[in-house]
Amino acid sequence: MINDVLPVAKKRVKADLIDIRGADEYNGKIFAAPGFQELAVRAGHIPGAINIPWGSNVNTDGTFKTVAELKKLYADKGVDGKQNIITYCRIGERSSLTWFVLSEILGYEVKNYDGSWTEYGNSVGVPIVNNAGTIWGAA
Repeated sequence: MINDVLPVAKKRVKADLIDIRGADEYNGKIFAAPGFQELAVRAGHIPGAINIPWGSNVNTDGTFKTVAELKKLYADKGVDGKQNIITYCRIGERSSLTWFVLSEILGYEVKNYDGSWTEYGNSVGVPIVNNAGTIWGAA
């Protein structure tokens, strides 16, 4: 699926990329949340990606937010379902929940990038955004 994502990252194709990881992963401060084993050699996010952490979809008791709340959550970030959407995380696991919300609850056209950041961040020559400037192995 990197072939679907790369044209979006290079602004050749329009789609909403949603990175559902936490802010520290998205900004490149850390490579992965504590306890996760699959890593990429680079930290950061795909250019053009919007950060909407997966936990934003649920209430504190673990139930999904209402349709109205979910539509507002995404609309506030510019996602209205009018163009294709691609969700991703580290390996496509956490982003599958966001795929479910967008596809099955809101009825939007959505793909879940199963290789996610582990594939993309390990790919040679692809553009990335790293707001924190984190470099692998640097102390």
